[in-house]
Amino acid sequence: MALVNWLLLVSGLLVAGTGLYLYGTYPFLALPTPWGPWPLYLLLPGAFLLGLGVGGLYALGLAWAGRRERAAAWRRVRALEREVAELKKARIEEIPRIPDRDLEA
Repeated sequence: MALVNWLLLVSGLLVAGTGLYLYGTYPFLALPTPWGPWPLYLLLPGAFLLGLGVGGLYALGLAWAGRRERAAAWRRVRALEREVAELKKARIEEIPRIPDRDLEA
């Protein structure tokens, strides 16, 4: 997780640095859109933030699905524990194996 945090920090700093570089060096660069020309030094960090938002929503969805799966697994474990407890109450025991007799015959 520390590696992911460092990669996020470094990539964020690189995007911010690139945006500042574009603003200082080429402020006239713009991409045409239906709403007029948008400067590239704003679109680059905006696209990065949009990607972070979508990735964050995806991570939240995965975490939510993981919690549901974990809860279902714990429900199955508790059901099996109840079943084992009921079997212990019924005193079901295995048939003892007599060591001097073969089971193949």
